[in-house]
Amino acid sequence: MKTVLLAFAVLACGFFPLHADDKLYLAATETDALMAKEGQKVVVHGRTKGSGKSGSGTNFVNFDGAEFFLVTFKSDLNRFPEGEPSEVYEGKRLAVEGTISIYQGKPQIKLTDPRQVTLLEDDAVFPPPSEKKEAPAASAKPMPAEKAASAGEPAPETPKRKPPVDPSEYFKKKE
Repeated sequence: MKTVLLAFAVLACGFFPLHADDKLYLAATETDALMAKEGQKVVVHGRTKGSGKSGSGTNFVNFDGAEFFLVTFKSDLNRFPEGEPSEVYEGKRLAVEGTISIYQGKPQIKLTDPRQVTLLEDDAVFPPPSEKKEAPAASAKPMPAEKAASAGEPAPETPKRKPPVDPSEYFKKKE
């Protein structure tokens, strides 16, 4: 039973982010990367250009220099009180969060709610800078044992390595 739980935990880490705030940011022009994320939630950013509306009322928000687009069906337009997406977002710099799908060989996000969209100022830094801790400064690196000894400092301990484990040992029955 422990083996099954461990296997599930390892697999789950590959499918779910470790933190809820972890987001994947991709430019609208990164077609191959967007295509590879089909079915996954991402934040796509870029400037819109050439948006329009079909005869059936479906809105398309196209991105400048990109094959990526947003699609809003007529049934979802009532959720956009400021106007139809093809008009409101035309010529704007946007960040849009949603699930990537592929339609006629092109990546898209179905836009169903204005809360998916963040309008970006022209001078806004986007994607936001990572909040990862900076690497320690070069002076903080440990000295090699030879230099430490000549400087009168104790030599740093060499980390002990564990011997490799044979996976078949996990599946042996206790006798």
